[in-house]
Amino acid sequence: MNLVRVQQQDFDSRTVLGELRAGRTDIGATATFIGYVRDLNLDDDVEAMLLEHYPGMTEKALEQIATQAAERWSLGDVLVIHRYGRLAPGERI
Repeated sequence: MNLVRVQQQDFDSRTVLGELRAGRTDIGATATFIGYVRDLNLDDDVEAMLLEHYPGMTEKALEQIATQAAERWSLGDVLVIHRYGRLAPGERI
């Protein structure tokens, strides 16, 4: 199962993994990748990053990436959460 969430609000990775695994004993491992806004880019200070998205288009592109990954590595469930809006250094993307 592929699930894509595009949202402005922050998320707690521990909570999300708990929801994904709730009541399941068929999951042998989980792997996560969490991107963060950095405070530096090419020697320039970063105050914030503004991420825009186009509803429908963004989800479709992320679903294609999730499907390709699941096919390439024979994954079980794939969950992608991607944020948009104004994000400050240290915030999860």
